[in-house]
Amino acid sequence: MSIKEIADLVLNANRAIDVFGEGDENDIKKVYKKYVKVCHPDLNRDNSKMCEDIMSLLNKYYHEALEELKNGTYNIKNEKELLKLNTPLFEFDIKNKHYTFYKYLKSDDVCDIYEGLLNDELITLKIVMDESDNELLESEYDLVSDLEHYSINKPICKVKINGRVGLIYNKPNAYNIIDFKKHYGCISGSHLCWVLERLLSILGYLHSNKIVHGNIKEENVYIDADNHNVILDDFALAIKNASDPNSKYKIINDYFTPSYVDSSSRVIPNADIYAVGIIAIDLLGGDIDRIALPISCDERVRRFIRKLLDKNENDAWKLWNELIEIRNEVYGLERFKKLNKRK
Repeated sequence: MSIKEIADLVLNANRAIDVFGEGDENDIKKVYKKYVKVCHPDLNRDNSKMCEDIMSLLNKYYHEALEELKNGTYNIKNEKELLKLNTPLFEFDIKNKHYTFYKYLKSDDVCDIYEGLLNDELITLKIVMDESDNELLESEYDLVSDLEHYSINKPICKVKINGRVGLIYNKPNAYNIIDFKKHYGCISGSHLCWVLERLLSILGYLHSNKIVHGNIKEENVYIDADNHNVILDDFALAIKNASDPNSKYKIINDYFTPSYVDSSSRVIPNADIYAVGIIAIDLLGGDIDRIALPISCDERVRRFIRKLLDKNENDAWKLWNELIEIRNEVYGLERFKKLNKRK
């Protein structure tokens, strides 16, 4: 393997087994030594800094592999079986259904997220970190429960744990954009068009119902490459009745919030559309610092993406129709083009 191949391997790995493959301690050591011979900094003086970074990750995964071998989890690939090996953090019954949460996943703007199982199906518990934010999840539950769109994940139920409100969702069978790029890398204009089609469809639906999401960013957009669906998540900071002149944004995000928006600005649909435009640039491999698109992408698609960033573009359904025409003109009428993980 080349240095680049090893770098891609360790950067895109989720677990040690993704780096070293199945086997016992001897198998892992053989693979580890093989990689070290290729990318050790002393053997690559011209790329020493990059190789130091690779070795740091390689060593991290090597020690994780040895630890997992000791506790018997290394060769278990099934996510549900791995979860069940953990001691439950939360466990309760609601309406004759047993919910068990085993693992802390991450924190978002106001919540902690845990992973668990309901009848052997993966679920997540989203619970506020502080009781003072209970109202945000109460609002999300009421809002999302009333929405009917195949790209919006509806909560299974609402709970209260030690005074904190939590929402339970089915875990999306998809990657958020940060993880998606690890597995698939940047995508072509033709693939981007179906992602944009789904996102603009969601925004058209929301905006028609006077809702502005207001917090669209890479962590909250999930892409399912197998069925070409895109899921928009995290409505805790969404703005209901956004057409009300007194409505205000609840969060300002670096990169994904346009410069003309602040906490005192009147809410406009373009804030969501702008965020989708920035996501499009990033997925294509452009530069979101300079708002620069790769020249390899067809000019008609690039022109459309720049249009998403225009403050005056507030009609998501109109943009959706325009995108369909551009996609057909540039890439043809084929609706499903398989997207393969990068090797």
